[in-house]
Amino acid sequence: MKKYILFSLLCLFLNNNLYASESIIDSITIDGTQRIDEETVISYANISKGDIYTEELGNKVLKSLFETNLFSNIQISFDDNNLNIKIQENPTINLVKFYGNSKFKDEDLVIEILLKERSVYSRSKVKKDIERMLSLYQRAGRLSTEINPKLEILDNNRVNLTYEITESDVAKVSDIIIIGNTVFPASKIKSIMRTKEKTLLRFLSSSDNYDPDKLEYDKQLITEFYNNNGYPEFIFTSSIAQLKTNTNNFEIILNINEGNKFNFGELEVESKLQKMDPELVKAILPIKQGNIFNRSLLKDSIEQLKELAQLEGYSFIEIDTNLVSSNEANTVDIKLIINEGPRVYVNKVNISGNTRTVDKVIRREVALTEGDPYNKYSIDYSKDSIRALNFFNDVEINEVRTDFIDKINLEINVEEKNTGEASIGAGYSSASAASLNLGLRENNFLGKGQKVKFETSFSNTRTAYDVSITEPYFNNKPLSLTTNIYSNFTDPTNVNYETEDLGFGLSSSFPLSTDRYFEIRYSLFTSKIKANSNATAYESALAGTDTVSSLGYTLSFDRRNSRYKPSNGFNIKLSQDLAGLGGDSYYYRNSFEFNYYKRLSKRFIGAYKLQAGNINGYNDKYSPLSSNFKLGGKKLRGFKSGKIGPKFGNSYTGGQYFYLTSLETNIDLNIDSFDITTTAFIDLGSVWGLENPAYISIDDQHEVRSSIGVNLNWDSAIGPINIIYANILKSNNNDTTDNVYFDIGYNF
Repeated sequence: MKKYILFSLLCLFLNNNLYASESIIDSITIDGTQRIDEETVISYANISKGDIYTEELGNKVLKSLFETNLFSNIQISFDDNNLNIKIQENPTINLVKFYGNSKFKDEDLVIEILLKERSVYSRSKVKKDIERMLSLYQRAGRLSTEINPKLEILDNNRVNLTYEITESDVAKVSDIIIIGNTVFPASKIKSIMRTKEKTLLRFLSSSDNYDPDKLEYDKQLITEFYNNNGYPEFIFTSSIAQLKTNTNNFEIILNINEGNKFNFGELEVESKLQKMDPELVKAILPIKQGNIFNRSLLKDSIEQLKELAQLEGYSFIEIDTNLVSSNEANTVDIKLIINEGPRVYVNKVNISGNTRTVDKVIRREVALTEGDPYNKYSIDYSKDSIRALNFFNDVEINEVRTDFIDKINLEINVEEKNTGEASIGAGYSSASAASLNLGLRENNFLGKGQKVKFETSFSNTRTAYDVSITEPYFNNKPLSLTTNIYSNFTDPTNVNYETEDLGFGLSSSFPLSTDRYFEIRYSLFTSKIKANSNATAYESALAGTDTVSSLGYTLSFDRRNSRYKPSNGFNIKLSQDLAGLGGDSYYYRNSFEFNYYKRLSKRFIGAYKLQAGNINGYNDKYSPLSSNFKLGGKKLRGFKSGKIGPKFGNSYTGGQYFYLTSLETNIDLNIDSFDITTTAFIDLGSVWGLENPAYISIDDQHEVRSSIGVNLNWDSAIGPINIIYANILKSNNNDTTDNVYFDIGYNF
């Protein structure tokens, strides 16, 4: 019996080995390759000789090869211990073309797609590219746009890929209907929304374009508005966007439930940090018992607690927030629990959304690098620094958890905007002829953060040019280098001479600390005055050429809470220049600038600005007229640029002394629905003084000038439009006023 059992086990073992030997892959053959090596196919299949072939293994091979998107067809067979893989390669794209697109250029669409020339064609990638392009059209309000791909078969397994695009008209929002509101009128709710109703006055704006993503953002804004005004239970019961019959207009219906109004109840702070006393913390927080519930104050309180903790040396804290509502008393009790959190470090800093700007331009503005301890202040500072570049419409820094408890990734997502600008400006007043200013500016040249500028201005008496180039990070260090060349030719009609200035300048700036900056500069220019044959003795005395060689510096202190859009803090600039290091002019110039910002309320920000300076000769020389201070234009609004102060004939000489002070605040004219922001200002200043006895006949006495006005900025579809209206409060009879000023910038 035992012999029989042993014999059976032996037969079974031999049969299993025989079966296994019949399923072992002894060889692998690849059929159908053209561009791809057979070894590469085997590598993608993740299989090798000696493996035991099964149906499950065959399915894995198929899946692995199809996931590469390199093959349009794959067949697998196993015979006589040989695994045969027959493939058909996807064709190579020869050309990618677009047909029917007029609203977006080919270059704009190429940025959106993944399949480029010389890449491998894939149906799945074509589908994704179509989705990305349709998303681009949808963001522009062209919701019914259709895109159909067409293939043209070429030799050598190549294809031309053509996207046939049928562009639809822009879908507009004709009506916004609010249902369920009793506390706030529909007009107030609509003013909060970024989506606006179509009107005749909004023909140059895109705010009335229908965009489902923007509508979702509007719902968030409305919810925040109610939550910040005492209604924490506010909800949307429904939101409908429907096309009106036989039109391309959408009707938006928002059904809301406002809920009951609540006040703040009792505030309790529990601190487990020794240096943070709960009672002192409660005293400085904006949440006060009995006030209307405001969710933004809760958010502000948490931010204040984090900042206070950082000042006390706690970089890692956790704040738990508990809200307890009482429907009987209509109050919300709040409990804040402060505890020291685990130490967290930065694992990786990833940047996305920058299709044009190179990574290092963004990365060098980030105050944290891989391995640094997490610090909320540094993250906020980095975000502000990136926004201050003015290269992006939006900047977000998200903290993403990793597989490690003590590490996070920083995901920096940016939305690029056009940084090139072609501008045209014009001025007009009854006292002078019209003037025209033209400019080309690129603030992010080749995506490397370099600045290139060309500006020129024309009038019947003046022609000026100014060209400059700035490298903000020379040799990958925070060292800014700027060079510029300028010329200025004037031929006043009421005098018998003309002037011509030609100059060259170099400057470099670098930070001394996080809030201190230093700039050093050198300039060389000549100022030539040429008298006509009819010139008077005085005018002939002015003739000649001054060569000015000057060296100067500026020391800046910046204590503003934001360099992008400050709402609190101040900055100071001290500048000095010394001429006489060569040339034939000897003078020193001092100037001072102070700007102070203060948040007056949640909606209003005030600003006080002051500038002053003096220039005097030395070494028995007088400062030349070309180096004098001048006001007007953006410096003292309401007056023509450079055309106030001491004057001879029709020529303004400027002065040795000046000051300019301004009070500004944003104002609410309830026209934000037209994408217009407004600022009110009061300007006051003067320029005076001529030390050269040759100019004794010129009235150079000090006299105050002032103006009050409104500045309107319209972010229209064709670009930013800036309009200034200034009412002159006080002026001199010789001054040239400019009550209305406007400029139009076209972004590219």
